[in-house]
Amino acid sequence: MSQLQQFQNFIRSNGEKLTGVDVPVVLSDEQTKQPQLNFTFGWRLEIGVSAHDHGSCRPAGISCGSSSNASREANKAAKEYISGRDPLFNERFIKILGPDISKNFLIKNTHLRSGPNTYVGQNICGSCNGSGSIFCYSCYGSGKSNCFSCNGSGRVSVSKYDSYNQRTVYTTESCSSCYGSGKRTCSTCHGSGDVTCRTCDGGGYLYYSYTIDGEAKRSTRWKHTSSDYHEWTGDFIKRTGLNVIHGFDNITEVDVEGDLNGCTFVYAFSATLPTLQFTATIDHVDTKICFAGKQNNTHNAGGVYDPAVWKVAQKMGAEDKKDDTQALATPAIKNILEADTTNTKIALLEENWVSTDIKDAVIANYNTLLAQLKKQSVKGIIPKMMGALIKYSYLFFTLGIIIALLFPQFAEQTHQRMGITEYPHWVLAVLSADFALFGIHPLANYAMALGLFVLSYQLIKRYYWKTIGKVKTLVLALMSTLLLPHVAFSLYYNTLGAFQDPPLLVNALAGGAVFAGLYLLVIGFSKPKKWYLKPIGLVVAAALYLAVQFVIAMLNGVLGVVPSEINYFTGLGQIIEPALTFIRFNLVELVLLSVLFSYFLTRRRFWLNAKTIVADYNSPVLLKSMNMAKT
Repeated sequence: MSQLQQFQNFIRSNGEKLTGVDVPVVLSDEQTKQPQLNFTFGWRLEIGVSAHDHGSCRPAGISCGSSSNASREANKAAKEYISGRDPLFNERFIKILGPDISKNFLIKNTHLRSGPNTYVGQNICGSCNGSGSIFCYSCYGSGKSNCFSCNGSGRVSVSKYDSYNQRTVYTTESCSSCYGSGKRTCSTCHGSGDVTCRTCDGGGYLYYSYTIDGEAKRSTRWKHTSSDYHEWTGDFIKRTGLNVIHGFDNITEVDVEGDLNGCTFVYAFSATLPTLQFTATIDHVDTKICFAGKQNNTHNAGGVYDPAVWKVAQKMGAEDKKDDTQALATPAIKNILEADTTNTKIALLEENWVSTDIKDAVIANYNTLLAQLKKQSVKGIIPKMMGALIKYSYLFFTLGIIIALLFPQFAEQTHQRMGITEYPHWVLAVLSADFALFGIHPLANYAMALGLFVLSYQLIKRYYWKTIGKVKTLVLALMSTLLLPHVAFSLYYNTLGAFQDPPLLVNALAGGAVFAGLYLLVIGFSKPKKWYLKPIGLVVAAALYLAVQFVIAMLNGVLGVVPSEINYFTGLGQIIEPALTFIRFNLVELVLLSVLFSYFLTRRRFWLNAKTIVADYNSPVLLKSMNMAKT
């Protein structure tokens, strides 16, 4: 079998494996070439000074006074190194780079790490001006802070049951936490009014060090003396080293100017590179294809599969799902997109089976498809989100009304409990360790907050319905860390408070039916599929709603919702009025819940629908590009 036949079989089998396109490739015009290549290469030494901030801890090294003096000394020493006048640095340099140059001629970078000396400087701490202590912001320097239990008033509200008169009496009494003074010793400064400066940890000075760092980089000049030389060959040698060279001689150490100036080692040599060149024909399109190196182990396919790949790829993004699915299933297109998404290299492009122009065109069409799918995934989301906001707002409003009607005494005391607007003050008190959670040491507050943040971060990262970036995950974890304690404590204490008195079921039935019954109107309008039946459904639902209210009014004598001497609807209004007051005090919480539910649930529903559509393309890279590949 001739070399031409061997390479024709090679390019057909490898090309089909890489591209997935089974088309005949015909090679002709075999030409053997032996280009002469001249190389000049060397190591360029780059020296710089790195600054390090050590805070209040003094590092080991040469003391130079201030940080500016230390920086000047380090830069002065760096100039000595780069000039070659420092023998210790030159010996380290030769020891590191010598074996690489003498044996391998490999193209790589070698980091020289830090120089032998560290230059240390100190500056007066700007926060405390060198005193080591600062003004206590918790008590504003007074040594005393307001009592958290009574907010500085010295008295707290209490309720007592008067068994003689059979009623609850509300009064105030002296605060047991501060014994009525309204003040207590500041837990931050322990009454001194000053705290240790956290910037310098009380030392009064901040320390900086400066080290000398170097990096040796390969710098190579390529020069060829034959018209048969191909630029792609030089790129391949730069990637793989010089082991593909058939032989090299005339290795000499040279002095150079320009980019290589200052190198410790500079060499030049000549080499021969055996090359085979063919004309490749596919779909009546001719291109040049070259094989080179020892045993012809590298080649440039010349974009031989451009016509075949583009025939499939040009239809992608033209709003035909069948064509898009076929293109995404083609190995060449799939590999191009995967390499672009993950920023990796593949033989398909490195060996030029498909040219850069076709690669760019494939990616452009793919981005058009992505834009179409992303636009489709959010189409109509704003109206749906506004509708969900109305739905959840009324839902939480109705639930709040029913809870207030069930537990009227609990509803009357709502203004005495901590709401979301007061919650930030509580959070600041926790984070400044003004009081201890659960009776533990105040410093344990930080451990609890950090533990809750880590737990929230891991749960969001694992169970959030889609893959999100690190910044979004951190923001959601922080929001959860701040809001979860309020939700948990509110549910716990409010549940205990609500069940101190038995629920009034008849009040909740009569009053709740007024608001919950309005859902009948929504059902009556939305259930009929035909447009002309919707008005009839609405009328039927309204009649049913009035019937429910009438039945409950007729049962008033049995249920005892409203005293018989009072008009039923007037009495019902009096029952509902305190519940509306309860809603007013908790309006911020209800609005916040409505916004969160409508935003996240609507987005989740749209995202799941979009994922179903994208999954039909059966393309992992498309899922990854749409940020739908859950990791």
